[in-house]
Amino acid sequence: MKTVSKSWIYKNLKSFNNNKSRVGSIVQSIIKDIERNGDKALLKYVKKFENSKAQIKDIVFSKKQLANAYQSLSLKDKRALKLAHQRIYFYHLKQIRKSYSFRDQEDSKFHIQWNPIENVGLYVPGGMASYPSTVLMTSIPAKIAKVPNVMMCVPSQNGKTSTLTLAAAHLSGVDKVFNVGGAQAIAAYAFGTKTIQKADKVFGPGNQFVAEAKKQLFGTIGIDLPAGPSEVLVIANNKSNPSWVALDILAQAEHDINAKTYVVSRSRDILQKIKNEIAVKLKNLPLQNVKHSIGNNCFLIHAKNEKEIYEISNFIAPEHLHIHSKFNKSLLKNIIHAGSVFVGEKAPVALGDYTIGTNHVLPTDQTARFSSGLSVDDFVKKTVFIEAGNKTLKKIAQPTIDLARQEGLEAHALSVEIRKIKT
Repeated sequence: MKTVSKSWIYKNLKSFNNNKSRVGSIVQSIIKDIERNGDKALLKYVKKFENSKAQIKDIVFSKKQLANAYQSLSLKDKRALKLAHQRIYFYHLKQIRKSYSFRDQEDSKFHIQWNPIENVGLYVPGGMASYPSTVLMTSIPAKIAKVPNVMMCVPSQNGKTSTLTLAAAHLSGVDKVFNVGGAQAIAAYAFGTKTIQKADKVFGPGNQFVAEAKKQLFGTIGIDLPAGPSEVLVIANNKSNPSWVALDILAQAEHDINAKTYVVSRSRDILQKIKNEIAVKLKNLPLQNVKHSIGNNCFLIHAKNEKEIYEISNFIAPEHLHIHSKFNKSLLKNIIHAGSVFVGEKAPVALGDYTIGTNHVLPTDQTARFSSGLSVDDFVKKTVFIEAGNKTLKKIAQPTIDLARQEGLEAHALSVEIRKIKT
Protein backbone atom coordinates (compact mmCIF):
# COMPACT_ATOMS: atom_id res chain seq x y z
CA MET A 1 0.00 0.00 0.00
CA LYS A 2 1.68 3.19 -1.21
CA THR A 3 0.84 6.90 -1.02
CA VAL A 4 1.89 8.39 -4.36
CA SER A 5 1.52 11.44 -6.57
CA LYS A 6 -0.08 12.00 -9.96
CA SER A 7 3.36 12.08 -11.62
CA TRP A 8 4.27 8.72 -10.05
CA ILE A 9 1.11 7.10 -11.41
CA TYR A 10 1.71 8.54 -14.87
CA LYS A 11 5.26 7.20 -14.87
CA ASN A 12 4.72 3.78 -13.30
CA LEU A 13 1.18 2.59 -14.12
CA LYS A 14 2.22 0.24 -16.92
CA SER A 15 5.34 -1.04 -15.18
CA PHE A 16 3.49 -2.77 -12.33
CA ASN A 17 0.70 -4.33 -14.40
CA ASN A 18 2.02 -7.84 -14.99
CA ASN A 19 5.01 -9.77 -16.27
CA LYS A 20 3.44 -10.05 -19.69
CA SER A 21 6.44 -11.54 -21.48
CA ARG A 22 6.48 -14.55 -19.13
CA VAL A 23 2.72 -14.97 -19.26
CA GLY A 24 2.73 -14.58 -23.04
CA SER A 25 5.21 -17.39 -23.64
CA ILE A 26 3.39 -19.80 -21.31
CA VAL A 27 0.05 -19.08 -22.98
CA GLN A 28 1.52 -19.41 -26.47
CA SER A 29 2.80 -22.90 -25.59
CA ILE A 30 -0.62 -23.98 -24.26
CA ILE A 31 -2.39 -22.65 -27.36
CA LYS A 32 -0.09 -24.57 -29.73
CA ASP A 33 -0.56 -27.75 -27.70
CA ILE A 34 -4.37 -27.52 -27.80
CA GLU A 35 -4.36 -26.74 -31.53
CA ARG A 36 -2.20 -29.78 -32.32
CA ASN A 37 -3.44 -32.31 -29.79
CA GLY A 38 -7.05 -31.34 -28.97
CA ASP A 39 -8.67 -33.36 -26.19
CA LYS A 40 -5.41 -35.10 -25.29
CA ALA A 41 -3.77 -31.77 -24.45
CA LEU A 42 -6.94 -30.48 -22.82
CA LEU A 43 -7.08 -33.43 -20.42
CA LYS A 44 -3.38 -33.01 -19.64
CA TYR A 45 -3.94 -29.44 -18.44
CA VAL A 46 -7.10 -30.33 -16.52
CA LYS A 47 -5.13 -33.01 -14.65
CA LYS A 48 -2.25 -30.62 -14.02
CA PHE A 49 -4.20 -27.61 -12.80
CA GLU A 50 -7.62 -28.82 -11.62
CA ASN A 51 -8.21 -32.53 -11.06
CA SER A 52 -5.44 -35.10 -11.22
CA LYS A 53 -7.95 -37.97 -11.52
CA ALA A 54 -10.06 -36.50 -14.33
CA GLN A 55 -11.01 -38.42 -17.46
CA ILE A 56 -12.25 -36.83 -20.67
CA LYS A 57 -15.86 -37.77 -19.82
CA ASP A 58 -15.57 -35.73 -16.60
CA ILE A 59 -15.08 -32.54 -18.60
CA VAL A 60 -18.74 -32.45 -19.71
CA PHE A 61 -21.58 -31.70 -17.27
CA SER A 62 -24.93 -33.24 -18.16
CA LYS A 63 -28.22 -31.34 -18.08
CA LYS A 64 -29.24 -33.55 -15.17
CA GLN A 65 -26.17 -32.53 -13.17
CA LEU A 66 -27.00 -28.87 -13.72
CA ALA A 67 -30.63 -29.36 -12.70
CA ASN A 68 -29.61 -31.34 -9.61
CA ALA A 69 -27.22 -28.56 -8.61
CA TYR A 70 -30.06 -26.05 -8.75
CA GLN A 71 -32.47 -28.27 -6.83
CA SER A 72 -29.89 -28.84 -4.09
CA LEU A 73 -29.65 -25.14 -3.24
CA SER A 74 -31.12 -23.74 -0.07
CA LEU A 75 -34.22 -21.57 -0.41
CA LYS A 76 -32.11 -18.53 0.51
CA ASP A 77 -29.59 -19.18 -2.26
CA LYS A 78 -32.34 -19.84 -4.81
CA ARG A 79 -33.99 -16.54 -3.94
CA ALA A 80 -30.71 -14.64 -4.22
CA LEU A 81 -29.90 -16.24 -7.57
CA LYS A 82 -33.40 -15.58 -8.94
CA LEU A 83 -33.32 -11.94 -7.81
CA ALA A 84 -29.97 -11.36 -9.48
CA HIS A 85 -31.21 -13.09 -12.65
CA GLN A 86 -34.37 -10.97 -12.70
CA ARG A 87 -32.54 -7.65 -12.30
CA ILE A 88 -29.79 -8.46 -14.81
CA TYR A 89 -32.39 -9.65 -17.32
CA PHE A 90 -34.47 -6.49 -16.89
CA TYR A 91 -31.49 -4.18 -17.42
CA HIS A 92 -30.19 -6.01 -20.49
CA LEU A 93 -33.64 -6.37 -22.05
CA LYS A 94 -33.49 -2.62 -22.76
CA GLN A 95 -30.53 -3.22 -25.08
CA ILE A 96 -32.24 -5.31 -27.77
CA ARG A 97 -31.43 -4.16 -31.31
CA LYS A 98 -34.18 -4.06 -33.92
CA SER A 99 -33.64 -4.54 -37.65
CA TYR A 100 -34.83 -1.66 -39.83
CA SER A 101 -35.06 -0.43 -43.43
CA PHE A 102 -34.99 2.96 -45.14
CA ARG A 103 -34.61 4.66 -48.56
CA ASP A 104 -32.65 7.73 -49.54
CA GLN A 105 -33.62 10.49 -51.98
CA GLU A 106 -32.18 8.58 -54.96
CA ASP A 107 -34.36 5.55 -54.15
CA SER A 108 -31.45 3.50 -52.83
CA LYS A 109 -32.83 0.90 -50.42
CA PHE A 110 -31.06 -0.20 -47.25
CA HIS A 111 -31.93 -2.90 -44.73
CA ILE A 112 -29.94 -3.33 -41.53
CA GLN A 113 -30.39 -6.85 -40.18
CA TRP A 114 -29.29 -7.77 -36.66
CA ASN A 115 -28.54 -11.47 -36.14
CA PRO A 116 -27.21 -13.33 -33.10
CA ILE A 117 -23.78 -14.93 -33.19
CA GLU A 118 -24.35 -18.67 -33.69
CA ASN A 119 -21.90 -20.24 -31.22
CA VAL A 120 -20.54 -18.45 -28.18
CA GLY A 121 -18.20 -19.66 -25.47
CA LEU A 122 -18.55 -18.21 -21.99
CA TYR A 123 -15.68 -18.27 -19.54
CA VAL A 124 -16.44 -18.26 -15.82
CA PRO A 125 -13.52 -18.03 -13.35
CA GLY A 126 -13.34 -20.61 -10.62
CA GLY A 127 -9.75 -21.09 -9.51
CA MET A 128 -9.80 -19.13 -6.23
CA ALA A 129 -13.54 -18.66 -5.72
CA SER A 130 -16.87 -19.48 -7.35
CA TYR A 131 -18.57 -16.91 -9.56
CA PRO A 132 -22.22 -17.76 -10.27
CA SER A 133 -22.67 -14.03 -10.83
CA THR A 134 -20.42 -14.22 -13.90
CA VAL A 135 -22.58 -17.03 -15.28
CA LEU A 136 -25.57 -14.68 -15.11
CA MET A 137 -23.67 -11.68 -16.45
CA THR A 138 -22.51 -13.53 -19.57
CA SER A 139 -25.36 -15.94 -20.28
CA ILE A 140 -28.33 -13.58 -19.81
CA PRO A 141 -27.34 -11.11 -22.57
CA ALA A 142 -26.52 -14.09 -24.80
CA LYS A 143 -29.98 -15.54 -24.28
CA ILE A 144 -31.66 -12.15 -24.78
CA ALA A 145 -29.76 -11.88 -28.07
CA LYS A 146 -31.15 -15.36 -28.97
CA VAL A 147 -27.77 -17.01 -29.46
CA PRO A 148 -28.58 -20.60 -30.60
CA ASN A 149 -25.66 -22.31 -28.85
CA VAL A 150 -24.34 -20.96 -25.54
CA MET A 151 -21.42 -22.95 -24.11
CA MET A 152 -19.60 -22.38 -20.84
CA CYS A 153 -16.20 -23.36 -19.43
CA VAL A 154 -15.52 -23.22 -15.70
CA PRO A 155 -12.46 -24.60 -13.85
CA SER A 156 -12.72 -26.69 -10.72
CA GLN A 157 -10.93 -26.46 -7.40
CA ASN A 158 -9.27 -29.76 -6.52
CA GLY A 159 -11.73 -31.57 -8.75
CA LYS A 160 -14.82 -29.86 -7.31
CA THR A 161 -16.96 -27.33 -9.16
CA SER A 162 -19.16 -24.85 -7.34
CA THR A 163 -22.75 -26.07 -7.00
CA LEU A 164 -23.96 -22.47 -7.15
CA THR A 165 -22.12 -21.88 -10.43
CA LEU A 166 -23.70 -24.96 -12.01
CA ALA A 167 -27.09 -23.93 -10.63
CA ALA A 168 -26.72 -20.50 -12.24
CA ALA A 169 -25.97 -22.18 -15.57
CA HIS A 170 -29.18 -24.20 -15.22
CA LEU A 171 -31.26 -21.14 -14.29
CA SER A 172 -29.89 -19.17 -17.26
CA GLY A 173 -30.39 -21.98 -19.76
CA VAL A 174 -26.75 -22.48 -20.77
CA ASP A 175 -26.69 -25.21 -23.43
CA LYS A 176 -23.38 -26.95 -22.63
CA VAL A 177 -21.06 -26.69 -19.62
CA PHE A 178 -17.45 -27.92 -19.56
CA ASN A 179 -15.24 -28.43 -16.51
CA VAL A 180 -12.08 -26.78 -17.82
CA GLY A 181 -10.43 -23.42 -17.23
CA GLY A 182 -7.43 -21.28 -18.03
CA ALA A 183 -5.82 -20.48 -21.37
CA GLN A 184 -6.55 -24.06 -22.46
CA ALA A 185 -10.31 -23.39 -22.31
CA ILE A 186 -9.97 -20.32 -24.54
CA ALA A 187 -7.79 -22.29 -26.98
CA ALA A 188 -10.36 -25.12 -27.07
CA TYR A 189 -13.05 -22.60 -27.97
CA ALA A 190 -10.80 -21.14 -30.68
CA PHE A 191 -9.89 -24.38 -32.46
CA GLY A 192 -12.52 -26.85 -31.27
CA THR A 193 -11.75 -30.33 -29.96
CA LYS A 194 -13.67 -33.57 -30.08
CA THR A 195 -15.36 -32.62 -26.79
CA ILE A 196 -15.64 -28.83 -27.03
CA GLN A 197 -17.21 -27.31 -30.13
CA LYS A 198 -15.46 -24.39 -31.80
CA ALA A 199 -17.00 -21.07 -30.79
CA ASP A 200 -17.35 -17.97 -32.93
CA LYS A 201 -16.68 -15.63 -30.01
CA VAL A 202 -15.62 -15.97 -26.38
CA PHE A 203 -16.87 -13.94 -23.41
CA GLY A 204 -16.05 -13.50 -19.75
CA PRO A 205 -13.34 -12.33 -17.37
CA GLY A 206 -10.40 -14.34 -16.12
CA ASN A 207 -6.89 -14.15 -14.73
CA GLN A 208 -3.88 -12.86 -16.65
CA PHE A 209 -3.48 -16.18 -18.51
CA VAL A 210 -7.07 -16.12 -19.75
CA ALA A 211 -6.78 -12.47 -20.77
CA GLU A 212 -3.53 -13.18 -22.61
CA ALA A 213 -5.04 -16.18 -24.42
CA LYS A 214 -7.91 -14.01 -25.62
CA LYS A 215 -5.45 -11.43 -26.95
CA GLN A 216 -3.32 -14.00 -28.75
CA LEU A 217 -6.29 -15.80 -30.29
CA PHE A 218 -8.19 -12.74 -31.45
CA GLY A 219 -8.76 -13.21 -35.16
CA THR A 220 -9.01 -16.98 -34.84
CA ILE A 221 -11.94 -16.33 -32.53
CA GLY A 222 -13.83 -13.17 -31.62
CA ILE A 223 -13.39 -11.81 -28.10
CA ASP A 224 -15.48 -9.50 -25.97
CA LEU A 225 -12.57 -7.69 -24.34
CA PRO A 226 -9.35 -8.83 -22.65
CA ALA A 227 -10.78 -8.39 -19.15
CA GLY A 228 -8.08 -9.15 -16.62
CA PRO A 229 -7.62 -8.73 -12.86
CA SER A 230 -10.15 -6.47 -11.15
CA GLU A 231 -9.65 -2.73 -10.64
CA VAL A 232 -11.35 -0.03 -8.61
CA LEU A 233 -10.64 3.66 -8.19
CA VAL A 234 -12.42 5.51 -5.39
CA ILE A 235 -12.68 9.30 -5.43
CA ALA A 236 -12.98 10.34 -1.79
CA ASN A 237 -13.38 13.68 -0.05
CA ASN A 238 -13.10 14.89 3.53
CA LYS A 239 -16.72 13.87 4.16
CA SER A 240 -16.22 10.28 2.99
CA ASN A 241 -16.59 7.47 5.52
CA PRO A 242 -13.08 5.94 5.78
CA SER A 243 -14.49 2.60 6.90
CA TRP A 244 -16.78 2.37 3.86
CA VAL A 245 -14.02 3.36 1.44
CA ALA A 246 -11.68 0.79 2.98
CA LEU A 247 -14.22 -1.98 2.43
CA ASP A 248 -14.86 -0.82 -1.14
CA ILE A 249 -11.12 -1.19 -1.79
CA LEU A 250 -10.84 -4.56 -0.05
CA ALA A 251 -13.90 -5.89 -1.88
CA GLN A 252 -12.17 -5.63 -5.26
CA ALA A 253 -8.80 -6.76 -3.87
CA GLU A 254 -10.52 -10.06 -2.97
CA HIS A 255 -10.84 -11.02 -6.63
CA ASP A 256 -7.21 -11.64 -7.54
CA ILE A 257 -3.66 -11.30 -6.23
CA ASN A 258 -3.07 -8.89 -9.13
CA ALA A 259 -6.18 -6.76 -8.49
CA LYS A 260 -5.35 -3.05 -8.60
CA THR A 261 -6.98 -0.55 -6.24
CA TYR A 262 -6.72 3.22 -5.99
CA VAL A 263 -8.02 6.01 -3.78
CA VAL A 264 -7.75 9.60 -5.05
CA SER A 265 -8.46 12.61 -2.86
CA ARG A 266 -7.51 16.24 -2.31
CA SER A 267 -7.44 15.54 1.43
CA ARG A 268 -4.24 14.01 2.84
CA ASP A 269 -6.08 13.52 6.12
CA ILE A 270 -8.81 11.32 4.59
CA LEU A 271 -6.19 9.32 2.67
CA GLN A 272 -4.39 8.54 5.92
CA LYS A 273 -7.63 7.58 7.67
CA ILE A 274 -8.56 5.27 4.79
CA LYS A 275 -5.08 3.72 4.87
CA ASN A 276 -5.46 3.03 8.59
CA GLU A 277 -8.92 1.49 8.09
CA ILE A 278 -7.67 -0.78 5.31
CA ALA A 279 -4.90 -2.07 7.59
CA VAL A 280 -7.35 -2.78 10.42
CA LYS A 281 -10.00 -4.49 8.28
CA LEU A 282 -7.44 -6.49 6.33
CA LYS A 283 -6.63 -8.51 9.45
CA ASN A 284 -10.16 -9.94 9.59
CA LEU A 285 -10.47 -11.10 5.97
CA PRO A 286 -10.03 -14.83 5.25
CA LEU A 287 -8.50 -14.75 1.75
CA GLN A 288 -4.71 -14.45 1.75
CA ASN A 289 -4.61 -13.00 -1.77
CA VAL A 290 -6.18 -9.80 -0.40
CA LYS A 291 -3.03 -9.11 1.61
CA HIS A 292 -0.87 -9.64 -1.47
CA SER A 293 -3.04 -7.40 -3.61
CA ILE A 294 -3.18 -4.59 -1.04
CA GLY A 295 0.52 -4.88 -0.30
CA ASN A 296 1.60 -4.65 -3.93
CA ASN A 297 -1.17 -2.96 -5.90
CA CYS A 298 -3.01 -0.51 -3.64
CA PHE A 299 -2.27 3.18 -4.23
CA LEU A 300 -3.40 6.26 -2.33
CA ILE A 301 -3.05 9.29 -4.60
CA HIS A 302 -3.07 12.88 -3.43
CA ALA A 303 -4.48 15.32 -6.00
CA LYS A 304 -3.92 19.08 -5.90
CA ASN A 305 -7.41 20.01 -7.08
CA GLU A 306 -10.63 18.67 -8.60
CA LYS A 307 -9.30 18.97 -12.14
CA GLU A 308 -6.33 16.78 -11.24
CA ILE A 309 -8.66 14.17 -9.72
CA TYR A 310 -10.47 13.80 -13.05
CA GLU A 311 -7.18 13.74 -14.98
CA ILE A 312 -5.86 10.91 -12.82
CA SER A 313 -9.10 8.97 -13.07
CA ASN A 314 -9.31 9.29 -16.85
CA PHE A 315 -5.65 8.31 -17.22
CA ILE A 316 -6.08 5.15 -15.16
CA ALA A 317 -9.43 4.46 -16.90
CA PRO A 318 -10.47 2.03 -14.15
CA GLU A 319 -12.75 -0.95 -14.52
CA HIS A 320 -14.82 0.37 -11.61
CA LEU A 321 -14.95 4.01 -10.54
CA HIS A 322 -16.67 4.87 -7.26
CA ILE A 323 -17.32 8.54 -6.55
CA HIS A 324 -18.14 9.17 -2.89
CA SER A 325 -20.28 12.23 -3.55
CA LYS A 326 -23.73 13.02 -4.90
CA PHE A 327 -24.43 12.98 -8.63
CA ASN A 328 -24.10 16.21 -10.55
CA LYS A 329 -24.05 16.88 -14.28
CA SER A 330 -20.39 17.89 -14.25
CA LEU A 331 -19.54 14.21 -13.73
CA LEU A 332 -20.92 13.40 -17.18
CA LYS A 333 -18.56 15.94 -18.71
CA ASN A 334 -15.47 15.17 -16.63
CA ILE A 335 -15.58 11.37 -16.33
CA ILE A 336 -14.69 10.08 -19.79
CA HIS A 337 -12.90 6.76 -19.29
CA ALA A 338 -14.28 4.11 -16.91
CA GLY A 339 -15.96 0.72 -17.21
CA SER A 340 -18.79 1.48 -14.76
CA VAL A 341 -19.24 4.51 -12.50
CA PHE A 342 -20.87 4.14 -9.08
CA VAL A 343 -22.06 7.44 -7.64
CA GLY A 344 -22.68 8.16 -3.96
CA GLU A 345 -21.86 6.31 -0.76
CA LYS A 346 -24.98 4.14 -1.04
CA ALA A 347 -23.83 2.59 -4.35
CA PRO A 348 -20.91 0.26 -3.54
CA VAL A 349 -19.28 -1.53 -6.46
CA ALA A 350 -20.34 -4.86 -4.94
CA LEU A 351 -23.93 -4.10 -6.00
CA GLY A 352 -22.70 -4.04 -9.58
CA ASP A 353 -20.92 -7.34 -9.06
CA TYR A 354 -24.18 -9.07 -8.20
CA THR A 355 -27.64 -7.55 -8.20
CA ILE A 356 -27.93 -3.96 -9.43
CA GLY A 357 -28.42 -5.29 -12.97
CA THR A 358 -25.55 -3.74 -14.91
CA ASN A 359 -22.88 -6.04 -16.30
CA HIS A 360 -19.74 -6.74 -14.31
CA VAL A 361 -17.67 -7.92 -17.28
CA LEU A 362 -15.79 -4.67 -17.82
CA PRO A 363 -12.63 -3.38 -19.52
CA THR A 364 -9.44 -3.36 -17.42
CA ASP A 365 -5.81 -2.27 -17.79
CA GLN A 366 -6.72 1.13 -19.32
CA THR A 367 -8.81 -0.47 -22.11
CA ALA A 368 -11.83 1.53 -20.91
CA ARG A 369 -10.25 4.31 -22.95
CA PHE A 370 -11.59 2.58 -26.07
CA SER A 371 -14.01 -0.15 -25.01
CA SER A 372 -17.14 -0.71 -22.93
CA GLY A 373 -18.62 -3.30 -20.61
CA LEU A 374 -20.40 -6.41 -21.87
CA SER A 375 -23.89 -5.94 -23.32
CA VAL A 376 -26.41 -7.58 -25.64
CA ASP A 377 -24.67 -5.75 -28.51
CA ASP A 378 -21.65 -8.01 -28.08
CA PHE A 379 -23.72 -11.10 -28.89
CA VAL A 380 -25.17 -9.81 -32.16
CA LYS A 381 -23.80 -8.57 -35.46
CA LYS A 382 -25.36 -6.51 -38.21
CA THR A 383 -25.54 -7.24 -41.91
CA VAL A 384 -26.41 -4.47 -44.36
CA PHE A 385 -28.51 -5.22 -47.47
CA ILE A 386 -28.24 -2.68 -50.31
CA GLU A 387 -30.49 -2.26 -53.35
CA ALA A 388 -30.01 0.34 -56.11
CA GLY A 389 -31.98 1.22 -59.25
CA ASN A 390 -31.89 3.54 -62.25
CA LYS A 391 -32.44 6.66 -60.18
CA THR A 392 -29.55 5.73 -57.92
CA LEU A 393 -27.19 5.05 -60.83
CA LYS A 394 -28.14 8.29 -62.55
CA LYS A 395 -27.06 10.22 -59.47
CA ILE A 396 -23.95 8.39 -58.24
CA ALA A 397 -22.57 6.28 -61.12
CA GLN A 398 -20.26 8.90 -62.63
CA PRO A 399 -18.78 10.10 -59.30
CA THR A 400 -18.16 6.42 -58.44
CA ILE A 401 -16.38 5.87 -61.77
CA ASP A 402 -14.28 9.00 -61.28
CA LEU A 403 -13.19 8.02 -57.77
CA ALA A 404 -12.35 4.45 -58.83
CA ARG A 405 -10.11 5.70 -61.64
CA GLN A 406 -8.42 8.17 -59.31
CA GLU A 407 -7.47 5.15 -57.18
CA GLY A 408 -6.28 3.25 -60.25
CA LEU A 409 -8.96 0.57 -59.96
CA GLU A 410 -10.21 0.27 -63.53
CA ALA A 411 -12.33 -2.86 -63.05
CA HIS A 412 -14.23 -1.04 -60.31
CA ALA A 413 -14.95 1.80 -62.71
CA LEU A 414 -15.97 -0.51 -65.56
CA SER A 415 -18.33 -2.54 -63.34
CA VAL A 416 -20.31 0.65 -62.73
CA GLU A 417 -19.88 2.11 -66.20
CA ILE A 418 -21.37 -0.92 -67.97
CA ARG A 419 -24.52 -0.53 -65.88
CA LYS A 420 -24.65 3.18 -66.55
CA ILE A 421 -24.67 2.53 -70.31
CA LYS A 422 -27.49 -0.01 -70.03
CA THR A 423 -29.85 2.32 -68.10
